[in-house]
Amino acid sequence: MLQIGRHQIKMPLRRRLLALVALVLGLCLIGGSALNYWYGLRKVDLEMSSAIEVAASAVSDALLSVTSGTDTSAQVQRIVASFDGDRHVIARLLSPDKKVISSSALERPTDPPPQWLYWLLSGEPRSRTFDLPAGLKKFGTLEISADSHNEIGEVWEDLKLKFLIIVSFCAIVLALIYATLGWALRPLEQLSIALKRVGEGDYTAHVAETGPEDLKLIYQSFNRMAAQLESAEGQNQRLNEQLSTVQEEERSEISRDLHDEIGPFLFAVDVDAQAIPLLVASNASEDVLERSKAIRQSVQHMQVHLRAILSRLRPTLLIDQGLVIAVEHLVAFWKARRPNIVFTMDIEDARFPIGIEEVAFRILQEGASNAVRHGRPSAIGLAARQTADGILRVTVSDDGAGIATKDPNGFGLTGMKERVTSLNGRMRIADREGGKGVMLIVEIPLPPARNTKDNAGPLTSSAA
Repeated sequence: MLQIGRHQIKMPLRRRLLALVALVLGLCLIGGSALNYWYGLRKVDLEMSSAIEVAASAVSDALLSVTSGTDTSAQVQRIVASFDGDRHVIARLLSPDKKVISSSALERPTDPPPQWLYWLLSGEPRSRTFDLPAGLKKFGTLEISADSHNEIGEVWEDLKLKFLIIVSFCAIVLALIYATLGWALRPLEQLSIALKRVGEGDYTAHVAETGPEDLKLIYQSFNRMAAQLESAEGQNQRLNEQLSTVQEEERSEISRDLHDEIGPFLFAVDVDAQAIPLLVASNASEDVLERSKAIRQSVQHMQVHLRAILSRLRPTLLIDQGLVIAVEHLVAFWKARRPNIVFTMDIEDARFPIGIEEVAFRILQEGASNAVRHGRPSAIGLAARQTADGILRVTVSDDGAGIATKDPNGFGLTGMKERVTSLNGRMRIADREGGKGVMLIVEIPLPPARNTKDNAGPLTSSAA
């Protein structure tokens, strides 16, 4: 964009460069015009000075040859007439009272210059006056004066030719520069189109990595950026799909829990509550007491299940009590649903930053869920321990069938990887040591204040 005052004019790069070149050529044309003016002024001045000097010498010689006689006037008239057709000098015979008796005829220019050019180049008037010899003074005086019309006409012809050459040259230069800039800037135009596509959400846009080396680096960087954005878009799409699947599974489980666990007890409470008025009417106080106890037991049972559901929906409430307690609730949740699976805990009884504890719990929760749902294991191990070099190492291992691929983009692992990456951690999946199954291993660096084991609490190791 070109700036004029406080206003901005939008202009494509090629036109802007062309305008700058045209400006430079215009300045050069102005400079050339100034030089041509100075050259023309000197040329006219020199030519007029030379012409007046030559004419003065000729008149002086001619006056020396004039003799008194009957044809004296005719001799003087011939001197004046000898300048007829001269291009630069006019001769005049003046009477004693300065009236023109006779004058030579100046050759007129074929292409008269414009008046403004004559005004610029004519300079000061140049003339000489000659007294006639003794005995001829009664005829008056002889005057010669320089006239620059013809010389300025030559300068005008020269200027027109130069102007035509310069204008043609500038037009050719501008045309060549316009074509060259179009060819040179075409890759940038393609890059601009690709950037526009990326800005509109089309991350498949790529540009050919050809051309100068510096532009190649830009193209390569753009293609890498577009590929990364495309990959991130794909990951986000897969993550959203996985999130929808997980949410649907969670809803289904919660629905089953409410139906299987809460529903029967609500029905039992309703039956007991309806029976109490009848028992009161029949004065069966002991039966009323039993029914009340049954209602309380049903309510307590429902409270336990509701707390379990809430802990799954809002694990932060458990994490506030420490990673050990949160994992114990997680194991209890799965033991209630998969009593045939042996769960082993190896959780360090120490407090870590809440963000790290939450990510560690999410890793253990998702890892256990994947193992139960996809691996058909008989044993699952959950561990979270701080290493000597200040790393919190979280592992989930099972002895199940494992997964068909170790690609961390399926089974909800993308979300785990993003959580770990946000903490500058690393995640990998490996075969379980000493047998079948897989291990999910996550390493999260701890803050410098936690890079010590001096304050580590006792280790909790239990089998649920």
